[in-house]
Amino acid sequence: MKHNIALFRGTIALLCLIFFLGGIASPEVVKKPGEFQKFASDLKSHFENLGWNDLDTEKLDWEYYRKSRGNKPLIFTTFGKKSGQTVLFIGGVHGDESPPVYILFRLAQFLKEKPDLYRDKMIIVAPLINPDGFFSKPQKRTNGRGVDINRNFPTKDWKHGKKGRYYSGPNANSESETKFQIALINRFKPTHIISIHSPLGCYDYDGPSSNFDSIVIWMKKVSRENGLPFRRYQVFPGSLGNYAGMERRIHTLTLELPSSAPQKGAEYFDQFKSIFLDILDLNP
Repeated sequence: MKHNIALFRGTIALLCLIFFLGGIASPEVVKKPGEFQKFASDLKSHFENLGWNDLDTEKLDWEYYRKSRGNKPLIFTTFGKKSGQTVLFIGGVHGDESPPVYILFRLAQFLKEKPDLYRDKMIIVAPLINPDGFFSKPQKRTNGRGVDINRNFPTKDWKHGKKGRYYSGPNANSESETKFQIALINRFKPTHIISIHSPLGCYDYDGPSSNFDSIVIWMKKVSRENGLPFRRYQVFPGSLGNYAGMERRIHTLTLELPSSAPQKGAEYFDQFKSIFLDILDLNP
């Protein structure tokens, strides 16, 4: 009896330690057999409705430890091993911005077939941060609780806003999708974060920079090559760029695609693929 009590206490202590340290694991979610298979099937149907017939989610090794309010897994996959350069790709933060979702599922498939690209680095791909908004009919910017995930990070200037497309939530870091992104950052400690959005048609950068930084020079170069302007956009309370880039000094690049039309996904992947590969070789 005493042995069982000690074992139980030890297990609880370990779970609390993992959760406290900001790891991905969360005691609030218990995986059920077949849960991901159903999610993958729903994704496939939704992808087909959007005209995306070249994505196969089940070929990849997905992980998830958290779920949305709509009980959908918040998935990510990893490539390589942590040794120096670590790049986190994020998409689908706003459910009505379809092309970023296509691009990152397609990127994950591409990386799976190209192990030479990440032998000495690590890549994390989280292609669908806001599945509730993505599956909504019609698709919507906010999550299942009506919160704009890109206004919910616990930044120093976070403030409670009015409900609507940009509603920041009842509290900072109140949403599962926000906790999920923070857990990825805490666990993998990325040197660079690439967040893909639409449809403003520009590059935005937050983080450490000077006129001599390789990332600034590189961004000006790709801006000329792709015809998208490079600008330091407004920093919003509760945004990822504010939280990760400005407050934690992680190189955080937001690629704003020119359109949110689902049929543009494949075209944008081909157009911007070289950028995703280039950033793997930038100096940390």
